[in-house]
Amino acid sequence: MTLFVLGANVSTGQATTNLAPQIEWPKFNDAFAAAKKSKKIVLIDVWSATCGWCRKQQTEVYTQPDLQKFLFDKFELGRLNLDVTDDTLSFRGYTLSSQMLAGGLGATGTPTTVFMEADGAYITRLQGFHAYDDFYDVLRFIGTESFREMSFEEFMAAPKK
Repeated sequence: MTLFVLGANVSTGQATTNLAPQIEWPKFNDAFAAAKKSKKIVLIDVWSATCGWCRKQQTEVYTQPDLQKFLFDKFELGRLNLDVTDDTLSFRGYTLSSQMLAGGLGATGTPTTVFMEADGAYITRLQGFHAYDDFYDVLRFIGTESFREMSFEEFMAAPKK
């Protein structure tokens, strides 16, 4: 009998062993309460329970240990469920449902990653699923605050530190 073991994730090229636990996402408002103290950039994960790409992002990308360490070091995390219409969130003087707020942040589908300043000012968003390498590049661009002084293209062309 021959036994084959697949030890790599095809979409990311990362080993599937030694993955970090899935992130326990704080609530949207909790992310801003934490950012008020830490002054970190806020990353909001807009998702849906029926979204296969969201599950793929959570299990294949967000579980990479180096990416997760960078996330926790550089960002405050929060989450919005695009499907929820019967909750109430207060944000910048508005009272909205999760769905309305996600839409106001430009999320027209899931997954969408929204980046915001600690005070709630909008920075940018990243629509759709992105494999580990591409997603980590965007996280580094935003998390190192390189976006304040250069374009993403310039950032990618610059020597890696």
